[in-house]
Amino acid sequence: MSRAFSSLVLALCLTLFAVQGHAAELVDKVVAVVNGQLITLFELNTKVDKFLSQNQGISITSKDPEYVELQRRILESMVNDILMKQAAAKLGITVSETDINTNNNEIKKQNGFNEEQFRKQLAQEGLTRQEFEKSMETDALKQQLVGYMINKRILITEDEMRQYYEKSGGDIPDPKASLTRRTPGSIGFIMVGSMAEAQDLRQKISSGKLSFADAARKHSIGPGKEQGGDLGGDVAVEDLAPPLRKALQDAPAGQVTAPVAMDGKAVLLIRKDKTGAPATHEEPAAPAAASKSFEQAKEQIQEILFHAKFEKLFQEYMGTLRSKAVLDVRL
Repeated sequence: MSRAFSSLVLALCLTLFAVQGHAAELVDKVVAVVNGQLITLFELNTKVDKFLSQNQGISITSKDPEYVELQRRILESMVNDILMKQAAAKLGITVSETDINTNNNEIKKQNGFNEEQFRKQLAQEGLTRQEFEKSMETDALKQQLVGYMINKRILITEDEMRQYYEKSGGDIPDPKASLTRRTPGSIGFIMVGSMAEAQDLRQKISSGKLSFADAARKHSIGPGKEQGGDLGGDVAVEDLAPPLRKALQDAPAGQVTAPVAMDGKAVLLIRKDKTGAPATHEEPAAPAAASKSFEQAKEQIQEILFHAKFEKLFQEYMGTLRSKAVLDVRL
């Protein structure tokens, strides 16, 4: 082999190793340090990819400006999880495997699931059993931490429950419909097979013949179907694909958007207020036939309002933890 050719091969190899080293550096880049514990870019992007795969109404790629904002929001959640687990460890708060199994059995009992049905429901929600149990462990730690540190009983009054019921028009999302008990969001989402079907549903919803939630449960083939089209508290308007975002921004508050074509299907959206009811200043329409009476919905309303108040207290506690922590966020 000539010396010139050998030099060329060596130069190419060095270049290749440099590129590979740079790629590894990008993947393993540290994006945050939380009291000495690292979060890498690979860990963050894995979480982002999982979030996107579970929310098919969101169409964001790594080249979109919205992707960075989504990364920041998920990174903030990861930082909070680490702070929470560090605080729990200092206080000696743990969640055992027995606790997790007991919780799983209780959830199966509440939903009338056997083991096979339980696994099937997890798959429909885009979760592995390991991911679900990790989520339940996090929730259990949150409950114990708030109880230990705040020591404050959360009260839900009859007036609060009636106000929520009236705003919702009797259309109450079932907290048990999702195994993860996710926080109700501000966006309603329905996906159907054709624009004609979407137009028909929109007309029925707008005329009061059918509530948005009932339409989602009966006809939607998109995310949040079992929750009445609720995309969940983690999904913001900014996360939606541009055509969906524009349709939602153009529609008056509390009114169903015009159908939007998306991947050969059609989507309807609605913006809700903080109670989870349609965001409208008009008097609530009479509940649809499928809606529940106040007494029938009372337990569900209490659980929804309790969760909202609990989350507020927990976020205040997390703010205290963050103010005392040594944080280095590099994204």
